[in-house]
Amino acid sequence: MSLPAQPFAAGVRPDAPQRVARLKVAFVINRIGVVDMLSLPLVAAIARERGHRVALVEYAPNPRKARAELEALAPDIVAYSVTSNERDDYLAINRALKKALPFFAVFGGPLPTYSPELIRQDSVDAMCRGESDRAFPQFLETFGTDAMYDVPNFSFQMPDAGVRENPLTDLIADLDSLPFPARDLVYAKSRFLALNPIKAFMAGRGCPYECAHCFNSAYRRLYRGKGRMLRTKGVSRLIAEIQDVRSKYPLTFVRFHDDVFGADRAWLAEFAERFPKEVGLPFSCYVRPNMVSDEHAQLLKKARCHAAYTAIECGNEHLRNQVLRRHLTNEQIITAADRLKKAGLRIFSFNMIGVPGETEDDIFETIALNERIGVDFSDVSIFQPFPGTEAYDYCKEHGFLDEDAPEFSDIYRASVLNIDPALKQRIYVLHKLFTLMVDHPSSRRLRRFLPKSARFNGLLNVFYRFYYGYFLHRRIYASQIPLTVQLRGAAIVLFSRDRI
Repeated sequence: MSLPAQPFAAGVRPDAPQRVARLKVAFVINRIGVVDMLSLPLVAAIARERGHRVALVEYAPNPRKARAELEALAPDIVAYSVTSNERDDYLAINRALKKALPFFAVFGGPLPTYSPELIRQDSVDAMCRGESDRAFPQFLETFGTDAMYDVPNFSFQMPDAGVRENPLTDLIADLDSLPFPARDLVYAKSRFLALNPIKAFMAGRGCPYECAHCFNSAYRRLYRGKGRMLRTKGVSRLIAEIQDVRSKYPLTFVRFHDDVFGADRAWLAEFAERFPKEVGLPFSCYVRPNMVSDEHAQLLKKARCHAAYTAIECGNEHLRNQVLRRHLTNEQIITAADRLKKAGLRIFSFNMIGVPGETEDDIFETIALNERIGVDFSDVSIFQPFPGTEAYDYCKEHGFLDEDAPEFSDIYRASVLNIDPALKQRIYVLHKLFTLMVDHPSSRRLRRFLPKSARFNGLLNVFYRFYYGYFLHRRIYASQIPLTVQLRGAAIVLFSRDRI
């Protein structure tokens, strides 16, 4: 099915069939980084499972090549998964592609979920909010018919130039009913990700907590009354997925990307019993300090967990609890770290600087807390008040954001807050040197000599990326990576606009 060159919202094609048997769907991504993507491959697998032809196209490295791929495919639908800080990039990509070939443009991901006004952009034909497991296949099933406009989770630019926004359907309860993500689409495009023996998986979805800066708080509000937020795959299904990947690609270390791992103790006990016997690989996972009991830590160790990721965010308790709404004391964080170390696990900490109201002294308080608990590796991001979060509302109310939404940045790049430019530059510098200062406390003596201008920002960024990549793999991942794969990954990180 080929579509007219103008946006599909101009009207359903008169000769469109009443039922679409097989569509060509292109998933376009700006750039493939060094971390496994799981959401797009899952949606692609759902579409492919229903008989549709799917393809993944990477745009940024070579737009001309990307356009040629799309022209050869002649897709009926081009789908994008977009975060808030990627808004302008993807709108520009979509406009450029619309000029070259006809297709129906669908936007999904965090941006349309939390910024529903996106549907009013002239190049956006439709968008899908929230989880697409049920909605996207229904959209494909009804594509080109009037029934398409009734699909839940979807918003449309209508033929009469109006906008239609449909309510969200219930969350999918049975994750075992979903196909394995179509990783082959990604690995065919990224030799690094295909050959990298460290690969990511999701054991489940959802988070029971409502931190102000995290999308989960807004997600819970969107889906209140529409199903259980925290869901986990059966242990058998999860193991089967890992074994499937292992049978096709190098795999020596597993990274679980769940927001919280093992919150269901009965599930964790079964996993700890079976995973070492049936898979036997070391892994890393995310845990929240208040959920780490001695039993939890010991079960993780029994399951062959090598490193636990846990969030400190701010060393200052007021900022952590009153602004970010983490509801965690320093004592809870220290106790959790002690329990994880007692179980023999390495600790990867998440931290955040540039929080509204934070001073330079507060940042050094966070550095000191990381040293106090003896983290093996400290990661740090720069606070971003993404639309839809409580943190965004807080920043608006307290004058940290202009009335017009700013150009949101990557969490590793720069602050967008209305703060003193000198502090903003200081945040940038301390972000690049944070991990070094945790590792080497003596380096903090150089605090007053740190550059106050942006002249050295480029050099600091290169140093940061090198230091991060090198020591992360040495300290957290119990896996040997072939030198050629390391060099390939280093090139991607060093020369890309974003860190990952």
